[in-house]
Parts: sequence; C-alpha cells; structure tokens
Amino acid sequence: MSTADQLSGGSGGTAGRSAGPMSGGPVPSAEDSSSSMAAGLGAAVLYYDPNPTAAKLATAGLRLAGYRVLHAASLDQAVELCRAHGPAGDQGIAALLLDTATAPAVSAAVLRALLEVPGAASLPGMLLVSRANPVPFPGAETLPSLKRPFTTPALLKFLRDAIDVVPATKPARARATPDDAVLRLEIALQQFFPDLEPDIETLRRFAGTLNTMAELPTLASGVTLQAALGPNRLESVLELLGADGVRGVLTVERNDPGTRTIVRLHLDRGRLRMAEATHGGEDLRLERFILELESMTQAQLEAVNAMDDPQQRSLAGRLLADGRLAADALAAALAAQAREIACHALTWTVGRVTFAPTEQLHPTLTQLGRGHADVRVAEVLMVGLRRTDERAEMGPHMASLDEVYVRVDDEVAKLGRHAFAKDELDVLEQLNGRNSVKDVARKTRTGTFAVTKVLYRLHRGGLARRAASPVRT
Repeated sequence: MSTADQLSGGSGGTAGRSAGPMSGGPVPSAEDSSSSMAAGLGAAVLYYDPNPTAAKLATAGLRLAGYRVLHAASLDQAVELCRAHGPAGDQGIAALLLDTATAPAVSAAVLRALLEVPGAASLPGMLLVSRANPVPFPGAETLPSLKRPFTTPALLKFLRDAIDVVPATKPARARATPDDAVLRLEIALQQFFPDLEPDIETLRRFAGTLNTMAELPTLASGVTLQAALGPNRLESVLELLGADGVRGVLTVERNDPGTRTIVRLHLDRGRLRMAEATHGGEDLRLERFILELESMTQAQLEAVNAMDDPQQRSLAGRLLADGRLAADALAAALAAQAREIACHALTWTVGRVTFAPTEQLHPTLTQLGRGHADVRVAEVLMVGLRRTDERAEMGPHMASLDEVYVRVDDEVAKLGRHAFAKDELDVLEQLNGRNSVKDVARKTRTGTFAVTKVLYRLHRGGLARRAASPVRT
C-alpha cells in the first residue's frame, strides 16, 4: 500500500493518480530530474502551517533563498491553493511542505485532502515534525521529515535534497561587501519588500538612523531563541520548548532599579531538571527545600555552608560528592526548587528570554544521574498559572513580603484549634506583630506564596490584621 493509500484510509483511491513521491510511485529518472530542475526555476512551495510565528520565519528563509512560498493556515486554504496552482492549475507548485508539530491530526487531514486534488499525489511531499513526535500519524514514516527546531540552512538543504528543485536566482549585482548590521537590514527589507533593491550606501545610511534610535539586537553564540517578555509570555515559550522535547538552558533576565535578576531553567526532553536564580532571597535557595523535606537539619546545613571549599562547588555538588545527602533526597529538593523558581519567573511581565540548546547536562545533573525525581514542564505551567489566578483572586488584599501581621486572639479562641488546618496553625503561631511575611515563611519552612495564601484567609476571616506602624514622637 502506498503512502497516499495509507493517508486516505486504504480505500485505494490513488490508483488513477500519476505516480510520484507523494503516492509512493517510482523515483523520477535522471532525464526527468533535469527537466524538473529546469521547470523548477521560479517554482513554488505550498507550505501548510497553522502557527503564524513559525510560518513567518520559515517563509522568510525560503523566500530569501529564491523560492516562491504559498502559505496556507487552514485546510480550505491549502486545497484552494493546490487547485489553483497545482498540476491541474497553472502548475506553479513544485512541492508540498506540511507542519505537523502544532496539530498532527489536523495536518494528516490536510494531507489527505490535498491528495484528493487532481494531480497533487505526484508532487513531492515533506513534513516538519517535533522531536517529541517524529511520526505524527500512520504513513508519515515514509515521507521525508525535518525535526524542529531547525535553522534556515538546514531547511533549505532538506528542501533541495527532497524535491530536487533549485530556486530561481536573481541577477547578481556588483556591490561592496556590507557589514553585519547592513546585511541584516537588507534581509529584513527583502522579507517585507521583495521588489525593493536599495544600494549599499542607502542601506548604510538607513542603518545609521536606526542605530541612533535603538541598538540592533544580535544573538549570542549558541543562542537559537531570543524574545522580550511582554509581547511574549514566558508560559508560551515554555510550552513550545516542552512540546518540542529539546534539551538546553532557558535564561530569563529582569532588570529592576539597582538589581539584575537572572533565572536559568535547565530543560531536558519536556522536563525541568534544575533551576538557578541569582536573586530571590531565602525563599528560592536550595536550603529551604532541603529543610522542608527534612533531609537535613538547620545545624547540619549551617555546618556545610561554614566549611571552606577550594573547588568553589555549589551546595548541591558538595552535599552529593561528600555523601552528606542521598541522591534521591537531593533530586527531590532540586525538583521542588526548580518548580518554585519557574513559578516565580512566570510572574514577570518584563524582561528578556533566551534559549541555548545543548547536549551536555549541568555537572550536578550529570553527577546525580537519571531515575530520580524531576518535574515536567506541563506541571510547572499548571502550578504557575494556578498561582496567577490565586493572585488575581486576592487582589489588593495579598500581603507583601515585608508586611507584619498580628493574630486576633479573641476571634481565634472562639473558633478553637480544631477549626484550623496545620498550615494555618503554623502561621498563626508566628503572627506576633514582629515577624514579617518573609520571617514567617522562614520559620515555618514554607514559601512566601504559601504564607500569603494563609494570611489572605485569616485576614478576610477577621482572625489576623496588619500590625499598626509605631507612632514616632
């Protein structure tokens, strides 16, 4: 059974179609290939992708290489374009390129619909797949595929190797070699204004004007993704990277007056294995989570921190290498810390996010090995978004970290201890009018967000109130 037969449900509906790569037919001969290359000059690629951001980037790269791109974001658009420009139309389409990473089932339906267009089964077909799902639907394993994320040169090589079509080349113009900023500007202008061909001197003056208004961004070595928070949401970036199953470090930076906070999330095939934060206080330090799990005592941790370490190892590395903490206990503490740091970063609405893929894990994770506790990206998103809803629910009644509360003993006594949960009793014992929210979180060995939720309930129930500021005379 051919690939077209498999995608159409095995009904044998492709028997009358001409043979080609999409229908599982014979490979064209060398003579046919040369004629297809000649006909392919200026040929178009029908590109289906429902994700507008991903489609815009891929389309720009293909057009810069000389290909004409007919982009379709829905099944109806793809079929309409194929009828108008396919073998039964003006014969402008040379290949079909389908993204399956966003919605595999929908992409399979699009491919089946395209195969019903007269002559379309003879067109070469290619798939863009996610690393987590390289075979998105039955029959896809017989088609050429390229895994996301990919670079533009990789996409162009994949396209040329798969369909043997050389894009039309524009006549070369004799010009001086532009610098990097001018070259980037020329690529951007060609993307949005393909018929515009300004000379280098005009581009250089234009780039100089832009430089006076804003610094042109450049990606650091090894970075494949860079975005600003605000127009882009961190949960969307995490969702994308988690679905693609990539391994690397997602760095989130935020600049506050006098403080620059950096969070690094170590992602590994849809899991968050570890997280680091340059600021955040005791609430995000590894010690808090070790104490919460009762893996070590406060005195033991203080003794480890007081010891000199010529190798300048991290606390996790020292505890594991010196045998002071079991691997399972350390992995559980790291997972809890990673979840808390990620949820903290999900509250940011300004900053910058970059992702650098790598095949090497953090030395602590390599030393720890696999088979221990970790946290999935989906769980992080669920917890973080749930907290966002809870913050919105508390609104202006949410306690700040430096606020001090005092319990209303008369009201507490009327209810009795049996009316309170354990976390509420723990917080009530610390509401003496001297401890701030941060102090209560440290003494109860819980996070500040957990304390603010308890305080919200106690405050709204009239069981605790904000301490009055002392009057100065």
